[in-house]
Amino acid sequence: MIVLCSGCVNSEKENQSKTSAESGRITKTERNTTQEMIDDIQQRVANINVENVPYIFNNAKVDILRQKLQSARGNEKLNLFFTYGLELLNAGKTDESIAVLNQVLQAVESQNIPSKEELVFFIKKQLAIAYMRKAEQDNCIANHTNESCIVPISPKAQHVIKEGAQQSIALLEELLVLNPDDLECQYLLNIAYMTLGQYPEKVPSEFRIPESHFSNAATFPHFTDIAMDLGVDVNLLSGGTCLDDFNGDGYLDIIASSWGLNDQIKYFENDKKGGFIDKTDDAGLQGVTGGLNLRHADYDNDGHMDFVILRGAWLSVFGSIPNSLMRNNGDGTFTDVTKASGIYSLNPTQTAVWVDVNLDGWLDLFIANEWTEAKQSYCELFLNNGDGTFNNIAKDAGITVPGFFKGVATGDVNNDLYPDLYLSDYDGLNTLYINTTKETGKPSFAIADKTGGVAEPKLSFPTWFFDYNNDGYEDIFVSGYSSSEVLPSEMLLRNIKTNTTDYRPLLYQNNGDNTFTEVSLKANLTEPVATMGCNFGDLDNDGYLDFYLATGDPDFFSIVPNKMYRNVNGKRFEDVTYSGGFGHIQKGHAIGFGDMDMDGDQDIYAVMGGAVEGDVFRNLLFENPMGNKNNWINMVLEGKQSNRSAIGAKIVITIEENGNERKIYNTVDSGASFGGNSLMSEIGLGKATVIKKLEIKWPYHTKPVSTFEGVEVNQTIKIIEGGEIQQLDLPEVSFASKMSEHQHH
Repeated sequence: MIVLCSGCVNSEKENQSKTSAESGRITKTERNTTQEMIDDIQQRVANINVENVPYIFNNAKVDILRQKLQSARGNEKLNLFFTYGLELLNAGKTDESIAVLNQVLQAVESQNIPSKEELVFFIKKQLAIAYMRKAEQDNCIANHTNESCIVPISPKAQHVIKEGAQQSIALLEELLVLNPDDLECQYLLNIAYMTLGQYPEKVPSEFRIPESHFSNAATFPHFTDIAMDLGVDVNLLSGGTCLDDFNGDGYLDIIASSWGLNDQIKYFENDKKGGFIDKTDDAGLQGVTGGLNLRHADYDNDGHMDFVILRGAWLSVFGSIPNSLMRNNGDGTFTDVTKASGIYSLNPTQTAVWVDVNLDGWLDLFIANEWTEAKQSYCELFLNNGDGTFNNIAKDAGITVPGFFKGVATGDVNNDLYPDLYLSDYDGLNTLYINTTKETGKPSFAIADKTGGVAEPKLSFPTWFFDYNNDGYEDIFVSGYSSSEVLPSEMLLRNIKTNTTDYRPLLYQNNGDNTFTEVSLKANLTEPVATMGCNFGDLDNDGYLDFYLATGDPDFFSIVPNKMYRNVNGKRFEDVTYSGGFGHIQKGHAIGFGDMDMDGDQDIYAVMGGAVEGDVFRNLLFENPMGNKNNWINMVLEGKQSNRSAIGAKIVITIEENGNERKIYNTVDSGASFGGNSLMSEIGLGKATVIKKLEIKWPYHTKPVSTFEGVEVNQTIKIIEGGEIQQLDLPEVSFASKMSEHQHH
């Protein structure tokens, strides 16, 4: 039975079995708790000794160095002046940086000092990247178009102001005479010539990236970045995102953060007319800042989507900055309830996951922290008490492994419905924790037997669980990262030249017996990708999950393309980066897949920008042009006994295609550890004209199941646990077309 229900996303007040906070207007006390946390954070930030912190506070560091230069003399002054030049570049003061570096170069060249040649080489290399950054600022930022910085660079994105790239090329060619094997210089030379429309012919053949590298990607429809047209192209540093329905109207909104400790969180509401409205101030978020990553869910089961902001990543002892739990009040505003909820802590982190570890119907919050000798931050497992408060039970639950954790994902390895945890450690081996709650009668985990075989790679970063081959068992994807010795551009060129597969992402196929087999090479994942943010979805609605990897590292040389991989029938992945228009070379971070215009295919929001203050770039929104050559279903699940967001619910769809029956498996969650997919399940159905059987296994300890047969395709439905299918009346909208060309410049 289909119940047509206009606006029924909001009409279930009477159905709420559990609510821990009566929705209502924001009270003065609540506004005060948000302000209290803002003050707390600002005070902690003000107390940081900026000279000792990596990456950030570059403008403050410039001021300090300028002071020190006044009293410095001789070689000390020259060294300081060089550092000052580099810090100016980090701070985004590129012209000043170039002037200083040129002065340093002249001074060094005129002196007779030991290892002079190495020093000159190093200074010129920094100048080459400074000129390239100038080229990006003059062109891709000041004269931004929706094709800027996407390789291979299109005529529309070629640089109009050529000086930066020309100066960079002159230096790079000089450097490559001195050291022809410098892969970073080789790589940058190709990009610089590309920005002038002179690749490949002007690049010396021994340094040229073969054109075939950009054309051998599989053919795929071209996706266009429309963030600028819609005003959601936040121009800040790396950060997190959540794509979901935060105001209860059924359409997906966008929350985006940036990791600068003073960077404002942004909230864009979908206006249901193909555009977005900046509701940051109205939502009570003014002054709420920072956060390298965000994670969303309805933690208090009141029907309104909440989110948590994660802070302090990479900063070790200086990362004692609290996370923020932002409760959605249901009236368009959010309140910071970190202290009242009991999750206030002072550990550096960028990764967490909402998960109901004991299947009691309340979402718990697992936070994986960055443990160092100097700042011994263990993981936290905040058990939800069902009254808006949490207790940290990590130690009692057996989660004690320390690590510099950059990713955590949750999935159900053994199909017992109890969620397991996978921890990705940047500084050691990864850990798979199997949930033993059912055996012990209390929330508990045990480390998987070593034969689980999922400990690599050693330098690992973001991760997720998904069933890439639709065999009913969830597989693990974990991406590697670069090291201080090997930058992403070097990794990329090594792979092109010698086919080395070092630093590639790893794909662990679930064998169905608590062990995994590493199948990345078999699945055609052979390229090293220094992945920061990422996520997965089904771009072409064929029922197999594809994924997007956002790349880079803090170094300005690390302008390597973000990568898109299409899943070919669950057997292997093909690279569709270049044909699809995804090869953006600015630093990429959190990725969210979601059907933002309700047309049945998934669009992609990407948070861009690097780590240092001058490395900003505009966020992207790729509109999916696929249309519906394949069929699809969008599904909003609402738990009653289970958690309201239905996180952890398993969806099994049986379809028939060309006379063959097959199953499609999906789990409700926000995807990768550094990304924020919509919790609306957006599932491709290939050529199936009807869903033969739709099965939902709800994440509750009694294991309720809902089964439906003969479900129509190409619609958005809602299923409340224990209830019938309701058809949601959420008409497709067309994204607003191009605003005035110059509005954003």
